[in-house]
Amino acid sequence: MRVTRVDVAKRAGVSTATVSYALNNPEKISPKTREKVMEAIKELDYRPDMVARSMATGKTRQIGIVLEDASNPFYGKIVRGFESAASEHNYFVNICTSFQNLDDYFDNFIARNLDGVFVAALPHKFQVEKLYELVDKGIKVVNSGNVEVDLRRVASIENDHIDAMHQAMEYLYSLGHREIAYLSALGKNDSYDLRCIGYRKMIEELKLSCGDSLLIDGSYPYVTGAKEGYGEAKKLLALGRKFTAVICSNDLVAFGTMKAFTEAGLKIPEDVSVIGFDGIELGEYYQPSLTTMALDQYQFGRKAFEILYSYMKHGTVGYYKNNLKLIKRDSTGICR
Repeated sequence: MRVTRVDVAKRAGVSTATVSYALNNPEKISPKTREKVMEAIKELDYRPDMVARSMATGKTRQIGIVLEDASNPFYGKIVRGFESAASEHNYFVNICTSFQNLDDYFDNFIARNLDGVFVAALPHKFQVEKLYELVDKGIKVVNSGNVEVDLRRVASIENDHIDAMHQAMEYLYSLGHREIAYLSALGKNDSYDLRCIGYRKMIEELKLSCGDSLLIDGSYPYVTGAKEGYGEAKKLLALGRKFTAVICSNDLVAFGTMKAFTEAGLKIPEDVSVIGFDGIELGEYYQPSLTTMALDQYQFGRKAFEILYSYMKHGTVGYYKNNLKLIKRDSTGICR
C-alpha cells in the first residue's frame, strides 16, 4: 500500500499541513518540527507523487541550472552549493551544460514546465530573448555573466570582476611590475568580459606605457580551458614584446599559460608572475601554487538558489554582486 501524507502526519504527530510545509516551505515551521517530519518520512519511506502535485498546484518543483563548462571544477562547486540549497527546499535540479544548443534547452524548460532556471553560461551561446520568453511562461530566471539583461525581469548574481582586476593590477604594480599582460580567452570587445574592461581601466589609472598591446583575446566559440591558455601564452610570446606579469581569465587558462612559459625557459615567478581568476582548489596544489582572485564557489551556488527561490516564491527580482578575494601564492613575486 502506498504511504500517504496522512500516514506521515500521524507518525510525526503533526497535521498534514505541517508535512506540506516541511516539504515545500520549511521556513514556515521550526527546524525541530521539520526534523521530526523528515524522520517520519524516512521511517515510512514516503515518496510524494510529484506528478499529481504538479497537476494540482501548477508547480513541478523542478528547476534547472545551465553551466558554462561542466569540466571546470569552478562550476562543479557552484552546482554542489546550488543543489544543496535546492534539496533543502525539496526541489529537483536538472543540470545542463552549454555545449548543447541552449535555445533548445530553454524550449525544453518550457515544455517541462520548470519552476525556475539559473543560467551561468556565456551570453553569446544563447539569445537573451529566450530568457524573457521563459519569464513570460512563468519560469523564473536568475542570470550570471550577462550584464545587459533587463534586471526588471531577470534576477542576477554577478561577480565584481572590475574590482577584482583592480586588486590584481594594484598587487602586481606594488611588486614593481609595469608590463602586465592579460590573456582573456574571450573576445576583447565583448561587453560581458568585465575583467577585460577592468584591465583597460587599470592600464589608464596606473599610466602603464604598454597600453593594451599585451592584451591577448580568444577566438570563437571562446572555450576557457588550459589548452586555450597554452595557446594564448604562445601568442603572447610570439609578439616579442617585454612583459613581466600575466593575468589570466581563469585558473585553467593560467595552468596552460604556466606550462607554455616553462617550456619557453621562463621561470615562475622569477621571470614572469602569473595570476588566475576563480580560486579553484587545484591552484593551491599546482607547482608553483597559483595566485588567484578567488570566489567561494559553493556559497555562490547557494546564493544563486536563494535569489531564485525568492523570485519563485515572492516574485522578488533580486540582484547580488559578489566580491572576489586576492589569494597570494607562489606564482607571483617581485619584478626583477
